Amino acid sequence: MNGVLRSAFVTLAAGGALFVAMSSPAVAADDDTGVVGGSPASGSTCIINIQGAKGCFQPYGDVIWIKDTSLDGYGVYAKWTNQLKNSSGNWQTYRTGKCSNPGSSGDWAACNKDFYESSSTNAYGGKGSRIQVTACVASIGDDECDTSTWISNNG
Repeated sequence: MNGVLRSAFVTLAAGGALFVAMSSPAVAADDDTGVVGGSPASGSTCIINIQGAKGCFQPYGDVIWIKDTSLDGYGVYAKWTNQLKNSSGNWQTYRTGKCSNPGSSGDWAACNKDFYESSSTNAYGGKGSRIQVTACVASIGDDECDTSTWISNNG
């Protein structure tokens, strides 16, 4: 740490500019390995259009689910995006992430998240929260994926 501070001082003393880049924690990736077991509750919205994987969002409890539906030996995961309405009523991406399934064929895995509810005032000063889930099979080469429509988080 002292070496970094010394370098910064030398840069500034020599008339150079020092730029510090920081990413917003609000849009940082949130990648998890899911917990194997259970299954989505009724009222969950699921993607069933992809061969080899099924992804769901369960509003009550804010749970992302991913299931391996094939004996092909490929891993599966769900990517997700959470958008919030700002005070002007426009949607903005707030969080993104990935939920990987460490199990095998037939196993569900769950990643428990904590999203704003649509009815609560959020970090951007508006009301509205929605989630989009993409179920993927980690194939050799390009992964095969399918994405849900936007799902309101009224859980």
